Amino acid sequence: MLIFLKITNNFGNFADKQLRLFRLKAARAQLEEKCMKALEKHKQKDKLICDINVCKERIRLLQLLVHETRQSISRGNQRLNVLKDVNSQLALRIPRHEERIERLHKLANTMRLKQEKHKDAVDRKRQQLKKVIRIAAKQLIQYIFPLSQVQSNRSLCSSEEDVNADVVTCALADASGTSYVRGRWINDAENASEVQHRIIAPTLPGSGDYSAYSLWVAANKDGVPGTNKEPLHNPAYNISAALTFATQLVNIIAYYVNVRLPYKLGYGEFCGNEMSDQKFARKVARLNSNVLHLCFTQNTDIAVLHPMHTLQNLMHLLNTEISDLGRIGPMEVDPNVIAQLYSQLVPDLENSDDSASDEEEDAFNWEWEAVPNVACPEMTVPIPGSLVNQQSSSMQVNQSVAGGLVTSAAASIASIWRGWTTNK
Repeated sequence: MLIFLKITNNFGNFADKQLRLFRLKAARAQLEEKCMKALEKHKQKDKLICDINVCKERIRLLQLLVHETRQSISRGNQRLNVLKDVNSQLALRIPRHEERIERLHKLANTMRLKQEKHKDAVDRKRQQLKKVIRIAAKQLIQYIFPLSQVQSNRSLCSSEEDVNADVVTCALADASGTSYVRGRWINDAENASEVQHRIIAPTLPGSGDYSAYSLWVAANKDGVPGTNKEPLHNPAYNISAALTFATQLVNIIAYYVNVRLPYKLGYGEFCGNEMSDQKFARKVARLNSNVLHLCFTQNTDIAVLHPMHTLQNLMHLLNTEISDLGRIGPMEVDPNVIAQLYSQLVPDLENSDDSASDEEEDAFNWEWEAVPNVACPEMTVPIPGSLVNQQSSSMQVNQSVAGGLVTSAAASIASIWRGWTTNK
């Protein structure tokens, strides 16, 4: 009975507890719902507070930006005012600058007109100078240094001679013109049909081969002529005289056209003592280089030039149909063409010993045509005691100048006599 009562009581307690648990869960659910609602309100409130703070910060930054923008505008207005003042001042100067610009334009136009007038005047003067140079060059080759192309006399035993010519006479003539030099027989009639160029009386071979000079020097190096001919009637004197006249003509033309020659050659370079092969070839190469340089400066037709043809190049230079004789200005020739023409002269120009070159440089100022280097005396108040010394010094200077002129004239006459007797 007691056990049943206990079981009944326990069952009643369990049901109560079960009901109580259900009630507590319901109350808990209601409480959680209320809490969630309250928490949601707090979340919304916090979110609104955050949004408000963000908006306030943005407002503050915008206000700061507005303030800085106003300051920048204020500074810009200040600079604008300054620029307006400067522009107003410049606007006041514009009329004066316009007047100045107009004056400068007028001055530029005036200077341009003057320049054109001066250019025309210079061109006219150059044309006049060219005419004077051409007239002087024409007179030079007409009266002093006549140039011509000649045909050498034919051999006495040529095929065109009379059939009845004496054979013995021909043989004697050939024998008299033949000499044994440097291991070979040289006949003067070998180049009889060769075209030659004459300056005054002496002639030069048209081929540019001046070896006859060296052959004659080699044959007469001991002072004994190699043939039975007279010493004055030989090709060496003929070539020497012709080269001497050619040197004089080249230097005078260079003086006329105001051109500085690449090599210094005195008038007496070829009419002094006999020269060695190297020295003679070097001097001839220098003369040919000077002639080519003159031709280049005067715009001579390059197609007709030959580096070895001395007198022929001079004739082309003086021919106004293929040369602009008397022009002034730089050379207008292709450097490759110049190098090609000079290449044939380079071996002879570089083939020299130092001692010979030094002797030439030392002896150049003592040439018979060199003008004495007379110092210009200072202008001082004459003293009675010094008048005698001044007179004596002036007499010495005059004597030296007169001596140089007499020597020059004598050498010129000797050169002309040699050239004339060579072709006599």
